[in-house]
Amino acid sequence: MERNCSRCGVPHSRSHRYCLACHAAYMRGWRPDHPMTDEQRLKDNCRSYAGVYLRRGKIERKPCEGCGERAEMHHPDYTQPLLVQWLCRACHLKLHREQEAA
Repeated sequence: MERNCSRCGVPHSRSHRYCLACHAAYMRGWRPDHPMTDEQRLKDNCRSYAGVYLRRGKIERKPCEGCGERAEMHHPDYTQPLLVQWLCRACHLKLHREQEAA
């Protein structure tokens, strides 16, 4: 599905409101006024580290552990970035709802 960027009007295929360039420009202005907490920085570093290893082929994408669909990474422990559970979006959200309820 192709959309037009709300800021510059350029067509893009992202599911977001802005094209990648406009989103990056917005975030460069937003980040200095909104510093991350230590916990947010730990989570961000963990996700970035795992993403690099995924792109380099050191981590292999697997199907969802719950239903077998296409999966995304879930980190049960952010101090171990290469320890990843593979869950589809629905199973991932369900897991987090269960954890919040407990």
